[in-house]
Amino acid sequence: MTTQSCTATFMGRSGKVYTFENTAVTDGTAGEEMQSGPSPYALTAQSLGDYAQGDTLIAGLVTAQTNAGCAYISYGGEIVSTLPVTAHSVSNKMCALAKPVAVRAGMVLQVVTHVTATTQYYLCVETASQSHIFAYTSTGAATGNLVSILTGQNLGRVIKQPIRQAYFTGPADTTAAPGGAILVNGAGTPVGFVPLSLSSKAQPEYSAVNIAVDLNTVAQVVADA
Repeated sequence: MTTQSCTATFMGRSGKVYTFENTAVTDGTAGEEMQSGPSPYALTAQSLGDYAQGDTLIAGLVTAQTNAGCAYISYGGEIVSTLPVTAHSVSNKMCALAKPVAVRAGMVLQVVTHVTATTQYYLCVETASQSHIFAYTSTGAATGNLVSILTGQNLGRVIKQPIRQAYFTGPADTTAAPGGAILVNGAGTPVGFVPLSLSSKAQPEYSAVNIAVDLNTVAQVVADA
C-alpha cells in the first residue's frame, strides 16, 4: 500500500496556532489519526483533544501530500466536524471551519487519503448541528449511492436538518455527468447538487447550499469509471 505525508494547521479563538502531522498515512484507509507535531512547533504525538483542549478552533486546513479524500474531527465514535482539505501542490488558503469546534479531551483528528487514480468519492456535509461524511467506491459506469462512513446508511437516515455547507471529492472522471453529487428526495426529485472537486488539482471548497432532507433522501453520483 502507498502512503502519504499529511499535515494540518488550525487557528484557535485564543490566537494560538496548532500543528499536526502523520508522515505515513496509508492510502485508502478510513480515518487515520493525525497527532501534534512537528517539533519545534508542537509537542509531539498528542491527540487533538489533549493538545488543544479548552480552546475553540475557528479555522484550519488539512493537507495531503498528493490527494486528500476528506478529514474530520471525531469524538466518542461520532463526527463532530468535517474539515477543509487540500494537497500540497495546490494549497491556496486557510479556511474558516464550517462551525467553531470547542475542543474536548478525547477528540481525534482524522484524515483519509487516496492515490490520484482513486475510484473513491466522499461527500462532506454540515447542517446547523450535524456533521457527517458519505462515501461511494466506483467499480465502473453506474449510478451509486453515497453512504455513511460510520453506519453504511443513506443520507436521509442520518441527516435530520437542511444541509447548509458541503464539499465533494473524487476521481478525475471527466466524462461522468453531471459532475458532482446529486441529492434526490423520497419522491425521486433532485433537490440538491454539490460539485466534484479533485484535491490533487485544486483546493476543494465548501459550497453554501440549502438542501432540504427527508427520511428517504439519497446522495448519488453518476460515475463513468
